[in-house]
Amino acid sequence: MLKQIRENARVPLYILIVAFIGLYAVSGQETGQQAGKIFGRKVSISDFQKAYNAARTQLIMRYGNLPNDPKVGQAIEDEAWNRLIMLHEAKKERIKTSDKEIVDFVKGITAFNDKSGRFSKRQYEEILKYSFGLTPSEFEGQVKENLTIEKLIGKHSDSATVTDDDVLKEYKFLNEKAKADYVLFKADDYLPQAGATEEEIKAYFEKNKAAFKIPAQVNAEYIAKPFPDDKKETKEKTRKEMKDISYELAANTDLAAAAKKFSLTTKETGLFNRETNIPGIGYDLKFADSALSLAEGQVSGPIETKTGIYIIKIKEKKPERQAVFAEVKDAAGKSLKAEKADAAAKAKAQEALKAIKAAIEKKGSFEAAAKELSLSVKKTGAFARGQYIEGLGIAPEFAEAAFSVKQGEVFGDAVRVHDGYTIVKQDSIVPIDEKKYQEEKDKLKKMLTEQKKYFASITWFSELRKKADLQDNLDKALGRSR
Repeated sequence: MLKQIRENARVPLYILIVAFIGLYAVSGQETGQQAGKIFGRKVSISDFQKAYNAARTQLIMRYGNLPNDPKVGQAIEDEAWNRLIMLHEAKKERIKTSDKEIVDFVKGITAFNDKSGRFSKRQYEEILKYSFGLTPSEFEGQVKENLTIEKLIGKHSDSATVTDDDVLKEYKFLNEKAKADYVLFKADDYLPQAGATEEEIKAYFEKNKAAFKIPAQVNAEYIAKPFPDDKKETKEKTRKEMKDISYELAANTDLAAAAKKFSLTTKETGLFNRETNIPGIGYDLKFADSALSLAEGQVSGPIETKTGIYIIKIKEKKPERQAVFAEVKDAAGKSLKAEKADAAAKAKAQEALKAIKAAIEKKGSFEAAAKELSLSVKKTGAFARGQYIEGLGIAPEFAEAAFSVKQGEVFGDAVRVHDGYTIVKQDSIVPIDEKKYQEEKDKLKKMLTEQKKYFASITWFSELRKKADLQDNLDKALGRSR
């Protein structure tokens, strides 16, 4: 144990350590079997257990209480393997961490301070013992490994730099605005001409069967207690009443009898699916999901929604199935006609674009060429990439087209928007505010640098993990089944 840590010292606020609740752990007895292999070398169960405990400690320090969930245990196992891989690489690259660095780190954790703000040996040992199940020497060993791993990652990510040109380019991308003129060809305007014969509709249905399925349906009998108001006390009373009914139904699933005993009435929804309004209730996703998760004859616990609490019993359940043509003939016909109208709008936009570009080449204007074709030109306000455009909504393809051409130029293709196609001409670019850029440049550069380092570290570790050729033998070694 490092003697320096025992000395009282003022510690700046760094991290709060909170209590740990029970969690799935790797069963710790050495069986003679191996946890697996990395870089062709065997990893013992005890070495893996050590890495697992360190990964668990890190998660507790970062997030606090961890749920008793197998998925959490699996995540810690994955992190333990990552840890072993990086420690192996750090040793290979001769990366070391000094006692002083460990001391400085531990002194940065104010949870070990007493009320006067000075380091307390007793508090330090008690927190480690009762929050983590660790001795000081075990914790300090983990800290040493953590700092070594940080150095390793830093070595392979710190070379990722961002230039001033990179920052300016990103700032312009985020803040530069454009104005555009456009002609819109709405797909709905071509629906009246989009006819379809029954043979065409049937062929369309056969080609797109996966899109035409009858969703799972359920018919539920239920009792309900609406919330009389939004007061906490009355809601708690309603919850308790429905919980009492739920206890009654645990012994006898006769919903009608339970309703009568508690002076309630039962109602029935009729068949409904997840996407439809529920008869007598309305659209309620929580009610629908709960009902669809139950089997026929099964009774739910209390289901609380915004308006009240329900207990339901499933009377009938129909699984999702492939529709037959007769059931979805109208829907298939509507979908086919919408596709035909969309294609017609695109064709008209392309045709008009060709004529407009030809007119502009003859020294004509965009507006005059559109007018000659009896088309209406609309104008946008200034918009940034990814921003809502009045009259068009969120239209990333439109924005990209407007920014990609020069002032006064027309984009060379019809551009998709949510309700049809457009011909796009850039009107002007609204430049960035240089003063504001100078004020925000350093902050943006720091953020971009951190992002670049992060992605560099991800790329580096992805390659390292491939080289490690991890062979996980834990399930076999511990006699587990997934």
